[in-house]
Amino acid sequence: MNTIINWIITLMLTVVPYMLSAQETITFNTLEETIGYAIENNNNLEGARIDQEIIQAQIAEVKGRTLPQINGNAGFIDNFSLQEQQLPAEVFGGEPGTTIGVAFGNRYQYKAGVSVQQQLLNFQLFSSIKSTSALSELRSLQTLVTTQDLIVNIIQTYVQVQVFEKQVDLLQQNFDRTDNLIQISEAKLKEGIIKKLDLNQLMVNRSNLKTQIEDARFATNQQMRLFKVLLQIPMTTDVVLIEKLEDRNPYPLGTELLLDANLEYQQIDKSVELSIIDQKLIKAEYLPSLSANFGYNYLGQANEFANFDANIYQGQWSGTWGVSASIPIFDGFQRSNRLKQKEFATEQLELDKETLKLNIEKDFGNAKEQLLLSNSQIESQKTNMDLAQENYDGIKTSYNEGVANLTELLDSEFALRQAQSNYLNALLQSKVAEVTLLKSSGRLSQLIANPTTNN
Repeated sequence: MNTIINWIITLMLTVVPYMLSAQETITFNTLEETIGYAIENNNNLEGARIDQEIIQAQIAEVKGRTLPQINGNAGFIDNFSLQEQQLPAEVFGGEPGTTIGVAFGNRYQYKAGVSVQQQLLNFQLFSSIKSTSALSELRSLQTLVTTQDLIVNIIQTYVQVQVFEKQVDLLQQNFDRTDNLIQISEAKLKEGIIKKLDLNQLMVNRSNLKTQIEDARFATNQQMRLFKVLLQIPMTTDVVLIEKLEDRNPYPLGTELLLDANLEYQQIDKSVELSIIDQKLIKAEYLPSLSANFGYNYLGQANEFANFDANIYQGQWSGTWGVSASIPIFDGFQRSNRLKQKEFATEQLELDKETLKLNIEKDFGNAKEQLLLSNSQIESQKTNMDLAQENYDGIKTSYNEGVANLTELLDSEFALRQAQSNYLNALLQSKVAEVTLLKSSGRLSQLIANPTTNN
């Protein structure tokens, strides 16, 4: 038994390190590279592309109704028990006043033919083609919206991951400093220079920092898992992000709101257009329709199966063609009520369009102001963080020399951590505002439409 256990342990020690070393790693050098990867692999975006293909097939289906509809038919009938008609028997030489059953027709019938129908005038059909074309454009816009949302989520998650990673680094530096202070303070305590309560306060701070580091690492891992979902990357794959967003130049944001370039606004505008077409579709039901038809058929009859003897087998051809019209007269006010529903729906969309316009203007104004504020705060908080670091280093030196007390040192450390937190928050808010401004202004949709000319 011990031999088996030792063998299993040896196998685990051999296989597990190999599995860990064989774990796949994907490296992204730039944000654009990350976005391109997601666009190629994201399932939601692929589903949007499939929806577009479905719409194109639906358009082709509707257009197919304008082409000739040709059907062929063929059949075989065995009248193994022909129906009899009762006729006067005297006609056939029978007894007057009696009847005799006579069967009419042939036992076997063979038939085949072709029929053709062609729409000549159908306003409802023509409106249906316009409706499906507008629906195709709406789905194309939906694909762009899905792409835009994906890009926004990727950028925001990218930023969150890097902000949390930077937070972990800063907290770890604070933890190391506090740990070093504890070692120094323990020596001071033995010498009777400081009180036990001072050392306890440092140990509490170190414990709190350890908790904050664990929380920040958890948040980093949480955002990274979301990042992998957006990129359709297995959870077991390591992802390395090379480019630091705080070091790159911002996108060309501009200061003008391009409302007509905003994808959500384009989408609702196209929905209004589609709703108006739907009204025309119902109105077309009031108009007459005109169609042409053609048919050519063959009928063969015989009393012996598969006998094509001209004396026994009889065949004949028949053909027809014509034009038919359908004129709606009265349907119990169904069409008029459906038309009212579409008119009300169009009015509702117009109201939604106005509300969306106000919200876009609000988001644009908020993002523009937030970006200016955050960029200003980044500069001031970075300067403030450098000053806090310098102040902390000076007081720490004084503390080591016995000039400054622990309270001063703890206050300077708290000020340093507060400055670091404010800096990270300003950096995060700046990048989020940048993306929101890109989206609401319509600039992001232009970048999506022309990716090669906007790098």
